[in-house]
Amino acid sequence: MANLVPVFFMLFLISCSSSRIERKINDSSWDSFADESFMRWSDKRLEASHSSRKVVGCYSGEIDSTLNSLKTDFAKKDSLYWLQVANCYYLKDEWSKADFFYRLGLEEASSPQLKAHFLNNLALVQLKYNEWEKGRDYLKESIKLAPKSKIPRFNLSQLYLQFGHFQVAIKILKEFEGTKDVDIYFSLANAFVFMGDLLSAEKYFNLIPKESMKREDIADSYAIYMLKSGKNKEAEEIMNERERSGAPELTKISQKIEKIISLRLKQE
Repeated sequence: MANLVPVFFMLFLISCSSSRIERKINDSSWDSFADESFMRWSDKRLEASHSSRKVVGCYSGEIDSTLNSLKTDFAKKDSLYWLQVANCYYLKDEWSKADFFYRLGLEEASSPQLKAHFLNNLALVQLKYNEWEKGRDYLKESIKLAPKSKIPRFNLSQLYLQFGHFQVAIKILKEFEGTKDVDIYFSLANAFVFMGDLLSAEKYFNLIPKESMKREDIADSYAIYMLKSGKNKEAEEIMNERERSGAPELTKISQKIEKIISLRLKQE
């Protein structure tokens, strides 16, 4: 079982940090962060949104055209304007530009809630640069300013998961119990699998909608859970049915899991 440990730890890193994993959610009832972020809104939900294309365009992949459109509003610039610009650059993977505009917006933000939003997003940029402590500090500051905001607390839980502070992460994640959310359930299941509490892990895997179980990072984790439970054939079926993300890091992890499954099946 020891050979699963490095694979599973890598899965935490990829799951928490990769923007290339498709996390779009079609059913809004499964997106408990919907009122704070468009990040997981599916294209169908974005199309139905009453928000302007200048607000949601970058989340639909229309980054360059949305940025060009935002330039026409330059005379009306305020903290929300800088937030929209920065979010587009973040989604474009241009971290330095995103960082610049988040800081610009933070200087002009007047409400604690808006300041907290900028601090959360600045934390995400720091994490992209592997500045873990700076990212953690920004998240804690964001939570202090807006303790009822869900996203900064969730992001902090992901950081704790990444570095193996499972009990702390679980404590944060359990604050969300009572709300349905794919990634909250997935994070709890991950933590319990790694701690060896397979019964608790099973509880949270069973709460995830079937359509989401095929998402590659979730499928990888579920296959590892099956391997730890001695269900090698079931693990193989899960990997065969997964939706490949195209993220190179996750592809490597999937391939390692498949090799472990193959070896286990040969030994049976």
